[in-house]
Amino acid sequence: MKRKLPCVVVVALLVVVAMTAMAQSKSQEVAVVVNGENIYTWELALLLPQIQAEMTSQGLEPKGSVVIRSVLDRAIDSKLIAQEARRRGIEPNESRVDEKLAKMVAGAGSRADLEAELVKTGIDYSQLRSTVVQADLVQTLVEAQVATKGEVTPDEVLAFYNQNPELFKNPDRIHARHILFKFETEASPEQKKAAWDKAAAAHARAMAGEDFAALAVELSEGPNASKGGDLGFTTRGQMVESFDQAVWALKPGEISEVVESRFGYHVIKVEEIRSGPTVPLEDARPAVVNLLRQERIAQVLSELVTELKASAEIRDPEL
Repeated sequence: MKRKLPCVVVVALLVVVAMTAMAQSKSQEVAVVVNGENIYTWELALLLPQIQAEMTSQGLEPKGSVVIRSVLDRAIDSKLIAQEARRRGIEPNESRVDEKLAKMVAGAGSRADLEAELVKTGIDYSQLRSTVVQADLVQTLVEAQVATKGEVTPDEVLAFYNQNPELFKNPDRIHARHILFKFETEASPEQKKAAWDKAAAAHARAMAGEDFAALAVELSEGPNASKGGDLGFTTRGQMVESFDQAVWALKPGEISEVVESRFGYHVIKVEEIRSGPTVPLEDARPAVVNLLRQERIAQVLSELVTELKASAEIRDPEL
């Protein structure tokens, strides 16, 4: 295999692609050659938003050399698999290709609107169609490879379900009440101090044993004061951060110290904590089957690309 990283000129072109402001001439530049077949910079431009979205969903920052390398690697992998599909005599599913293109047209508004957008990046409808055809060849070959490994079995589903109980447990729920003393965002230190003093006094009365709900009815400035400050059941992360941290640090029957949030000063009491129920196996089965199948697809892709790269010639266009 002959493979080199793109030359400085190609990298510069990719930066231009990432800025989505390529001229027609630049979009037809060859970025890399795979087994004698060109990958053009316009193909990389079409891949860029997808790779950026994937990286963002994984908590990665989609910019710089990392995203450039990811786009180029994805383009090379797709080209290799499509070439192998053709070598095996696999034909694209034309109806599926047309359906995908129809969705793109619908998303743009019309065929004319889509073509107008494509022109901005220096490509035309036929080039877009060629990328959809290549993607369909990749999908067809991968599906064929996955099929050779058989369907996900009930035993595999059961094993995954038993080995990953945390994935199937609904979140715990907490039932709390609070007494709120408000202050405005622009409140002076004196105004905030007055609110805090009232909260501290309410806290002292609650700790002395007075009925918390009755205190809330009497003192709270919150919208649920008439209900004894009842917040009902919530899950972790539903409240503002400072309140959430305070309430989940308490055990049933415990009362918090005075807690500040953007709404004001709170005194909180936890009434009850309920453990989240576990999702039954039968309810979880469709999601598990899909997850295991996606893992199988990823494994097949990795193995196939590794095999194809072992004998591929991947080079810069000027070599």
